[in-house]
Amino acid sequence: MAWYWIVAIVIGALFALTFITYITNADMKLVEKIYNKLLEYHDSRDIEEKI
Repeated sequence: MAWYWIVAIVIGALFALTFITYITNADMKLVEKIYNKLLEYHDSRDIEEKI
């Protein structure tokens, strides 16, 4: 198999992956999960306020 067919298959697979991610809104679902974990982490920390 020629190298350009391998490149074409890889580019096609990346396009399909990004298209599926876009259609299913998976990127924002992942961002939401990370955001919620960060909120839990920062809310649980004890912070000493110096006034």
